[in-house]
Amino acid sequence: MPEEFRTPEVFPQMSFSDKFVGILSSPGEVYDYVAKLPEKQNSNWMLPLIIATVLAIIYTFVVFTQPPIQDQMHDAQLKAMQKSVADGKMTQEQMDRAMEMNPAKPGSPMFLIFGSVGVVFVMVVMLLVYSAVYWLGGKLILKMPTPYYKITEVFGLSFFIVAIGTLISMGMAVGMGSLYAQPALSLAVSNFDPMNKTHKLLAAVNVIEFWQMYVIGVGLSKVWTTSLVKALGIVGSVWAIWTLIKVFANFGFGM
Repeated sequence: MPEEFRTPEVFPQMSFSDKFVGILSSPGEVYDYVAKLPEKQNSNWMLPLIIATVLAIIYTFVVFTQPPIQDQMHDAQLKAMQKSVADGKMTQEQMDRAMEMNPAKPGSPMFLIFGSVGVVFVMVVMLLVYSAVYWLGGKLILKMPTPYYKITEVFGLSFFIVAIGTLISMGMAVGMGSLYAQPALSLAVSNFDPMNKTHKLLAAVNVIEFWQMYVIGVGLSKVWTTSLVKALGIVGSVWAIWTLIKVFANFGFGM
């Protein structure tokens, strides 16, 4: 009896535009697709990362060349150095020399170059570190042996939200003439002080960031095959811990 030949099953592909629209409107459908993919698909994290990074570099060139924002940054630098003088960490003469000789003044070519390089670094680190944290959270807390690359795809696709948030923040910063203008509770503060812990906590309650967290939670629930509540619990815990570190330890690298 002749051997029967079977045509290999072809896994249906989801287009780039479908993924973009789906992450914004129905992330569950996109992540159902990601969870069922038989092998890694690097475009799931690479393309959103590139788009978000390019927009963040554009943000750097547009926002930090605005005179009101340059003045705002100069005042913040001056205030920080004056505090160092008051604390005895540097002398008044050292402060004056540092302010005068600073080659990376806000808006200068060197500032924009270093800022752009920093953006690329931060974006890549965000992808790798957050993916690693969620991978560990799923493995240690939920006992889910989901491959690291699958978590990277979930988190990477959420960079579509980051891209949208960058455009919104850029428009608000330019329109309001403030570096601290963003869709967060800090909008209620008339004179935002980046050294004030309460103000920083208010800035952390950001609509775009919470939207991204929800999308990530949906994605993790699909690849972990667990409830949305459990996935959001881990995502929310990571956010809370990192926010407290940034606020009370003055640490963050912009993430």
